[in-house]
Parts: sequence; C-alpha cells; structure tokens
Amino acid sequence: MRWKKGLACGGFFLLLVGLTLWLVLKDQDPAQLQAVLGQVRLPWLLAGLGAMVVYFLCEAGNLQRGLALFGSPAPYRACLGYGVTGFFFSAVTPSASGGEPMQLYAMYRDGHAPAPGALALLTEFLSFQMAAVTLAGLGFFLHRQQILALAPGVRLCFLVGAGLNLAVAGVLASAMFSNRVLPALWRGLMVPARRLFPRKVPRWEQWWQGQWEDLCRCRQNLRENRGQLGKLFLTSLLQLTAYHSVPFWICLAFGLSGQTLWSVVGLQAVLFLSVSSLPLPGAVGITEGGFLLLYQTVFPAAVLPGAMLLSRAVSFYLVLLCCGLGLAAGFLRGSWRALRPGQPLAARGGRVPAEP
Repeated sequence: MRWKKGLACGGFFLLLVGLTLWLVLKDQDPAQLQAVLGQVRLPWLLAGLGAMVVYFLCEAGNLQRGLALFGSPAPYRACLGYGVTGFFFSAVTPSASGGEPMQLYAMYRDGHAPAPGALALLTEFLSFQMAAVTLAGLGFFLHRQQILALAPGVRLCFLVGAGLNLAVAGVLASAMFSNRVLPALWRGLMVPARRLFPRKVPRWEQWWQGQWEDLCRCRQNLRENRGQLGKLFLTSLLQLTAYHSVPFWICLAFGLSGQTLWSVVGLQAVLFLSVSSLPLPGAVGITEGGFLLLYQTVFPAAVLPGAMLLSRAVSFYLVLLCCGLGLAAGFLRGSWRALRPGQPLAARGGRVPAEP
C-alpha cells in the first residue's frame, strides 16, 4: 500500500509538471524558444546552481546547530542529508507537508530521540518562516506599486500567504515556549483515544511522559541559549536570499541589466510567500504562472517564457532530480548493507534508536 500511495503521489506530481509545461509552451514557437535559450551564458547559470548549493549548506548548518542546542549533536554530513530529504519530500507533497516528518524519521533512524529532533526542526522552520516574511516585506516595499496594480486575486494570495506564515510562526513559538500548548493538545488527543483504544492508552501515556520530560529539558537549553535563535534567523536569511537570487542570475545569463540583486530577491520573495501555502506539490503550476505575471517588468516578452523555464529548472526541477537520485542511492546502499549477514545496525553508523 505504501508503494501504491507513493506511485500515486509521484504520478500526480508528474501530471502537474506536464500540464504546467504544456500550458506555458503551447503558444510558444519552438524555434524561437530554442533560439532564446541558445543565448544563455553558461557561467551565470552555474552561479545560480551555486546559489542552490548555498541554500543546502545553510539548511544543514541550521539543523546541526539546532540538534547540538538540544543535546543531540550530529555531523554536518548527516545534517546535509536531512536537508536534502526535507527538500525532496516537501516538493512532492501538498503544502510541503511531508518534509519535516521525513526529516524527523531520518533523524530517528540515525539514533536521535524524537524530542531534540522535533525541536531542532521546529526552530529551523520558525527561523525560515520569519526570514521568508522579512524578505517578502522588503519585496513589497520595493515593488508595492507593481503589486498593488495586480488583480485583486493576486493581492489576496500575497495577504493570505503572509497571514498564514505569521500564524504558523506564532503557533510554533507558542508550542516551543509555552508549558500549556502541547499538554493541552495531548489531552485533547487522548479523549477519543480512551474510547477507541483503551488498552493502548497507558502505554501511550507513559511514552508521552518520557517525551515531555525530554522536551522540557530541550526547551530549557533553548532558554539558556536564546542567542542561537538570532544565528538561526541570520542563516535562514542567507539561505533564502541565495534561493531567491536565482532569477537574478538568469537575468545576467540572458545579458540583461538594470535590475539589482535585492530588487529581484524581493520580487521572488513575494512570489514565494504567495504560493508556498497552497495545497499543490512544489507549488507546481501556480509558481510558473506567478513568475510570468510578476516578471513582466524584468524580462522582455520574448525572453520571459525561457527565463521562467530556466529559473524553475535551476531552483526546483534539477535540484529535485538530484535530491531524488541521491535519496534513492542512499536507500539502495542501506538496503544492500542490511542484507549483509552478521552486520549490526551500529556498524552502519548511528545508534540503535529506542522504541517510542
């Protein structure tokens, strides 16, 4: 059933990609598009790929800092793997809902307890959300006339995206610093559980007590090292600046001038905030459409479709393919090692995790 579900999600994702490319390219002259793409300067494309490398390096740094803060340090290489896992599963699940659960599973598989792993992901996600809102605010300030001149539905997407991201950040901050939010949520979950699974509730309660003690210890570490939150936020700012800079390098690849780095980063941040909360895998379709709408003042009409394709290829499709191949290779390598006789889990790296 898991394979069937995975194939169904993958098929739906590929269908969205195919439909998007058809809608974008159906009115384009293939010869003209090929001629436009032939003008691209390769060094600037490589600069865009370098920006994506910075994105993953920052992600790994924040995850490593968070795990160390909560008493479960991890090597940088492992944290880079967690970042790749998060990107891939966020891209292929609606509203990026699969990234953090799969990252937590990967951490647990490597021997990290659920509490420090979950709090490391929460702090990283909180800093990411705040950085996204900050850069989008900068973009709105720089391009407010252009954004206000758009259709009401487009402006509504921006306002809803900003509101949802701020709400998520508020909920995460409350869960991390409040002594009431998580216990109240657990009590609410146990009300139907006591009726449906009365025999399992005592074991679940015992598990919760252990996790709550770990959470309290981890949160105390956070309170004593609040300066780490500032470092997380600055790293997330650098991470998202690198990610949003890809269209700027595409501009230079086409030999275009007149746009500053921060102007393009701000515009891309507005687009990212507007579409990130929509229930589409990787925001496929809506991101491409938003690019064609917002970047009309950046790219000439003849270049705009090709610029959109290159920008999404560098920042999403190519990176997604590399992440998927890397995860598949890691899975096959781990499966092969697991089949080797007489080799315990500890010999494959990491500690044997305790049962939840």
